[in-house]
Amino acid sequence: MIQHHTLPDLVAAAAPFSHIVESGDTIWLSGILAADDMSAGPEAMDSITTETETCLRLISRMLATVSLTLSDVTSVAVHMTDLTEFEDMNAAYARFFPPGREPVRTCVGVSALLEGARIEFTCQARRPSLAHAD
Repeated sequence: MIQHHTLPDLVAAAAPFSHIVESGDTIWLSGILAADDMSAGPEAMDSITTETETCLRLISRMLATVSLTLSDVTSVAVHMTDLTEFEDMNAAYARFFPPGREPVRTCVGVSALLEGARIEFTCQARRPSLAHAD
């Protein structure tokens, strides 16, 4: 069964898409910008570091709505408007995932993102099951 979740109390984006889709043990999160975090102030957009941290904190809260954590993330796609900021993004990103348990990741440069964002994350996660515990 496929379940679609919208999180209007958590994610600011009001558009015709689901924030989270679940199918079996697989969970997909829509693209997340720092501006999507309703609890973040304008300082969330001050630097690539704060945008990265804001996005990942929001992703963590989104995952919690379906009883998951960042340790359940299996794949991350990162879209950046300025790849010269990669090292700063990477340093902030690394603080959210334990060494040796990082998800696979793709990072690409793009010409623009919505809301003037520098970075956007899209994630996939897997629900752990007792039969397949890692």
